[in-house]
Amino acid sequence: MSPSEKAEALLETILLRCTAARLPVGEVLHRQWNVEAAVGEGPAAVKVLVYFNAKGTLTPKIQGKKSPLRDLVELQLYGDEIPGSPFLPADVCNWIGVDESGKGDYFGPLVAAAVEVSADSLLQLQTLILRDSKELGAERITRAAKDIRRICEGKFSIVTVLPERYNTFMEGTSFGKNSQRILAWMHARCIEDLLGQGGAARHAVCDKFANDAVIRRALMTHGRSITVHQHVRAEADPAVAAAAILARDEFTRRIAQLSKQAGCRLPLGASDERGIFLAARHIMKTEGMTALRSYAKLHFRTTQKMLAELKRAEE
Repeated sequence: MSPSEKAEALLETILLRCTAARLPVGEVLHRQWNVEAAVGEGPAAVKVLVYFNAKGTLTPKIQGKKSPLRDLVELQLYGDEIPGSPFLPADVCNWIGVDESGKGDYFGPLVAAAVEVSADSLLQLQTLILRDSKELGAERITRAAKDIRRICEGKFSIVTVLPERYNTFMEGTSFGKNSQRILAWMHARCIEDLLGQGGAARHAVCDKFANDAVIRRALMTHGRSITVHQHVRAEADPAVAAAAILARDEFTRRIAQLSKQAGCRLPLGASDERGIFLAARHIMKTEGMTALRSYAKLHFRTTQKMLAELKRAEE
């Protein structure tokens, strides 16, 4: 069976569950790298998609605004089956997922989180982790993170590097002035923390962000007993999806604290250069030129652009 045929078979299974739940389903459409179909009618309808790649990895997704219909469709995505990892052997039912938040944000910390899952926790988690964390609003992230902490009590770890420490790392030689090495160290710390608490996992899954050897070198005594799998679109793995929610929730909480401390809104991401400039100017005006290192990741190109603009404004 080809990857596209496998994707169509999975989509048909999901649509059959939707039909059994008395939801109207539309025609299956074939795209280059996914198959899809609408569920529901009118403006409230949502779209169910199953992405595939040449290796046969399948990633189901749901697109559409938050609504009771979408919630119901989400429940059909797995049915009563225990969700597994698309990146691990089918017989692996206990593993660690790792993800990060803040990597692309000029302001705020870098946060990594890890969650160890089992068959029991996966059944409880499945309705919380069907969506990409980037699609969830702050309020929904907070609620989901609270439930994940409860379900996975003693089976999760969060490592936060605030801007001041991050800048110190980037200026020193320990990480070779390389943000990927900092992130690898944070991933390794999360894994070590879980295994140090008695975790039994022998596999860990995370997003592809560096050469495998970078993470392997960052692992310590406990971590070297497991295999780390790096993959593009790793949030298709339920443990990684849960870790992404915890990381995003921690980042959101920390950026709110920093905004309050600064006395102004700190823009998310790095594309709003005007908003970043205004916030940075406020910080430097009220706390001094060096204060920015306590709020921002200074190695971003945004810093040089901003300082150049400030210099021009003073001339």
